[in-house]
Amino acid sequence: MTNGTISDGARSDQQLVEAYMGGDPRAFTAIVQRHRARLVYVARRYSRNENDVEDILQEALFKASRNMHTYRSEAALSTWLHRLVMNTGFDHVKASRKRLRDVSIDDERISPEANPVLAHDPTAHLDRTIVVRQALEALPETQRRALVLIDVIGLSVERAAAEMGVQPGTVKSRRARARAALAKAVDGAAGGASKSGF
Repeated sequence: MTNGTISDGARSDQQLVEAYMGGDPRAFTAIVQRHRARLVYVARRYSRNENDVEDILQEALFKASRNMHTYRSEAALSTWLHRLVMNTGFDHVKASRKRLRDVSIDDERISPEANPVLAHDPTAHLDRTIVVRQALEALPETQRRALVLIDVIGLSVERAAAEMGVQPGTVKSRRARARAALAKAVDGAAGGASKSGF
């Protein structure tokens, strides 16, 4: 208990959001502490090292602090935060790719063959990431949420079902449909790319 009020750890995400919007900065700290481990996990998918992870996380949390008023409680706060991290990570990958294109010495492009350190291209799968992201956005909200809760956040089927307020079987079928739609989108993009000669 702090000053006769409920401790941050005992408050729900919604209560913490309301407290933060009401001017309590400690509430945002509590939100970050509660969700940080899973947010780090998501940020790592878009980064080459821990510095990138921290950059993505800090930028996403800055956006969260500035845009908390846009959060709607129909969706879980964890889902909203994860989407911010995913969007920030995606922007980070795009910026990294642009920097890689623009790097030059005496107006000559650096060749990965000439320098093994540069042979790793962190943006090699960017096209696939874009396809997956677009397909994810096109999914019905219930399917997308089932997929994110289990495959991105890492909840068990039972935990995801409790979070969504449905039976585990419903979550499984929603997730299966979402995964099938994503696979179809990726396969379709790969087929289109090969026909285009890419």
